[in-house]
Amino acid sequence: MPAKRRRATKRGRQARRRRHWDLRARLLMLQRWLRPALISLLILVAATGGWHSYQWLMQPTTLPIRSVTLAGELRHVAPQDLQALLRDEVGQGFFGVDLAAIKRKVESLPWVYQASLRRIWPDRLQVTIEEQRPIARWGDEALVNRYGDIFQAPVASENMELPVIMGRRDRCKVLIKDFTSADELLYPLGLKLVSLSEDERGDQRLLLANGTRLALGRKHRQERLQRFVASYRNTLQPLIADVARFDLRYPNGFAVKWKEGMLRTGALANGGAS
Repeated sequence: MPAKRRRATKRGRQARRRRHWDLRARLLMLQRWLRPALISLLILVAATGGWHSYQWLMQPTTLPIRSVTLAGELRHVAPQDLQALLRDEVGQGFFGVDLAAIKRKVESLPWVYQASLRRIWPDRLQVTIEEQRPIARWGDEALVNRYGDIFQAPVASENMELPVIMGRRDRCKVLIKDFTSADELLYPLGLKLVSLSEDERGDQRLLLANGTRLALGRKHRQERLQRFVASYRNTLQPLIADVARFDLRYPNGFAVKWKEGMLRTGALANGGAS
């Protein structure tokens, strides 16, 4: 092959190679531009479809709630009252029903301490109730639950037998603890504690079921009560029915106020009577 022809052939191959690489470069540039645009388009389509699907799911007509069931031990909350309260929720969509709003509504009832809700496929709502469990009365105005919270509720006749605690509201949990500690000391002696009261100065008084009062003061209350318990076992048990009040605020003994009509007067010190 002549040299001139070989050179022409070589230039042709080089030109075709350059055109090939130029085309490939353009395709790569187009791909780099199209890829994010295509991804953005797909995201937009998915989001639009997802939004419409969400709107459809939230419609009350989409899988409406057809029944509400109640769970939990109910003693003070009437099931018919709860059913009436939740009547408007029947017919709400399975996914659209506002569980937080229903929870607030149920927990607004005075005897409900806590409510939990869950959807049960395909058309049921279950409401589980934890009722308030009163352990004491807060004066004449409210009740105290087992968590030490004060709550307002109609006082049923059965709750009139509960012990009474009186004092500042912000001292409620402390007073419950003090009541429990005192009761643990007195109960083994056969002395039923029915009331604990604390005044603004922090002065505490106990009332027993037999009408006897114990003045504990503001300090060293547990120590004073333990001293009383020791003296009760040794000396006081036969006298308790005649005593109106024990004043335990003395460092080495306590003063006694006898019930009206009793002739004894004086103080008890070191476990002895005078």
